[in-house]
Amino acid sequence: MFDVGFWELALIFVVALVVVGPERMPGLIRTTGQWLGRMQRVARELRAEFEREAHTQEFKALNAEFLEEDRRLKELARNPLGAPTSRAEALEQAGAAPAAAGEATAAESVEPPAAPAVTAAPGPSATKTGAPV
Repeated sequence: MFDVGFWELALIFVVALVVVGPERMPGLIRTTGQWLGRMQRVARELRAEFEREAHTQEFKALNAEFLEEDRRLKELARNPLGAPTSRAEALEQAGAAPAAAGEATAAESVEPPAAPAVTAAPGPSATKTGAPV
């Protein structure tokens, strides 16, 4: 951040010695050291808080992924072959949307084909005995 070398610190020390004086210089150095320590602690705590927040977000994403996988595995344990357990699931797997309550789907509304009409053979009808009816 700031690039303060030895000579810059020496110059600051000499100027402070001239301005403050030799009697109050030890107290000034002590106070300056305390303030620097406090700023370092605040910076360290702020950095740790950011790291905790980043880990929290990462853990939330991992937890959501874990819960989805857990749900999928539980569903697979309940239904190992993947067969639909309800009519709605069967329709979803077939690619059709389930119909609303009271509406008939296309498969339900189609009538089965009528059986071919049976016509009587021409000629007299007879019974087992051979007598006309």
